Amino acid sequence: MTSQPTNQAERPALVTSVAVIYGEVWFPFAFGFLFFAFLFPWLRSLFQVLVLTGIGGRIRGRLFRWSEELKIWSMTDVVVIAGTIAYFRASIPADVEIRIGAWCYLAVGFLAVIGDRTLDRRRVWGSILPDLASLPEGHVASCDVCEMTVPWRGPGERCPRCGSRLDRGLAPRLAPAVGAVAAAIPLAVPAYSASIMVNDQLTGVLEHTVLGTVQMLADRGYWQLGVIVLIAGVFIPAVVILGLIWLLLRVRFPNPHGLVRRTRLFRILRRLVRWPMVIPFIAAVAAPIINFRGIDDIVAGPGATPLFMLIVLIMFAVRFFEPRLMWRAAGERA
Repeated sequence: MTSQPTNQAERPALVTSVAVIYGEVWFPFAFGFLFFAFLFPWLRSLFQVLVLTGIGGRIRGRLFRWSEELKIWSMTDVVVIAGTIAYFRASIPADVEIRIGAWCYLAVGFLAVIGDRTLDRRRVWGSILPDLASLPEGHVASCDVCEMTVPWRGPGERCPRCGSRLDRGLAPRLAPAVGAVAAAIPLAVPAYSASIMVNDQLTGVLEHTVLGTVQMLADRGYWQLGVIVLIAGVFIPAVVILGLIWLLLRVRFPNPHGLVRRTRLFRILRRLVRWPMVIPFIAAVAAPIINFRGIDDIVAGPGATPLFMLIVLIMFAVRFFEPRLMWRAAGERA
């Protein structure tokens, strides 16, 4: 995108958000944007092309497992939403024009969503190594990644299809999930009390928190975008954290009633947990667009990094948590 403030010549912007935010805030935010917006989506697309074209050969199963692992961390669709909001946010003080790079990235995000929705994962796994036609007699082990049943193999051995561990232990997954949630809760204070964007204008310095950004968008007539920011930045993180706390407590204090309902809740949380990243990404995209020193300048505020770290931690918590922990705990109690 390019921007043109009043009485100023047009200049390029968004050359590299990574370099700009690296110079403004703590480096995890910059590298997180680099990985989530560019590197991870590129790797996932590469792995899927190798798998679907059969070029991967014997490691097709591992490549497809890695591509599925990167699904939650590949955020082209999140960046597209953040870029749209950043465009309208930056259009308040300057004239912003969308260029070919933005349209290309929009196409990438759209195609990534279509690919995820239309990909038949069971068919892909079956093409790599077919499932057994019938359950064999004797001892069997199962893979919780590709869901393959493997006869005459023990827990901890490699799955012949995807290379993951068979019958992986559940207990080691509980402590990282608890630790991630416990570390995320204190970060909510600086994430929502400090500003995520700082607008340095000739008339003064304006600092906007998450709720302040919602108010500013609503005051400028973009109330629909304000609702998106409110839901993604406040409502979803609160729901995910409270939902995870409830699920973790049900592992410690099991109850056989409502297990299916809690498992469905976990699936909803897993789908929602990526979308709060829209808020720090707005700051990452908007910062290079409005970068006119002494006239009008938008920088990522001190609250952007804590908010980014909070979202990453709850994403790790969702990734580590396993619903079977609730089922096993309830079964042992029964």
